[in-house]
This record gives sequence, C-alpha cells and structure tokens, in this order.
Amino acid sequence: VILEERHDVLDLSVSEFVSWRQNVTSANVDQMLRQQRLQRFNVVSVDAGDSLHTLAHRLLASKLQRLFLSSDEIARIVGIVSS
Repeated sequence: VILEERHDVLDLSVSEFVSWRQNVTSANVDQMLRQQRLQRFNVVSVDAGDSLHTLAHRLLASKLQRLFLSSDEIARIVGIVSS
C-alpha cells in the first residue's frame, strides 16, 4: 500500500483488497522476471508503447553489434523450450 502510494485501498472490503493485492503481486512478479531475463545478456529494452526515437537512442547508446527483436510471447516459448 505504501510503496504503491495507494492509501485508498484501505477503504476497500477484504475481498476487494485481496483482489487488488493479487494484481499488484502479479505485476511485480512479471517485472522481476523481466529484469532477470534482461540481466543475462547485454540488451536494450523498451516497452511496446515507447517511441521509435527512444528505441533508436538506446540502440545507439548501447553500441551493440547485433539486433534481435523479442516479445513476451517469444520469451515464454524460449523459457518452455529451455526447461
């Protein structure tokens, strides 16, 4: 509640709070898994909603020699195949 700065959830019913908490937890787990995947390789990562300008700026700054486009779906498939 404090980290999310969502003090309003204290007024929710218990079932509404549990539902809210599950959503927050699942979002945090997704972010944590994403960070773990990114630490394996030297990568440039942008969200799907970011502009091409942002992507280009990060690519130029990284000085990477190769480009591999990935998505959550590809990461899921690679994870299944790897295990």
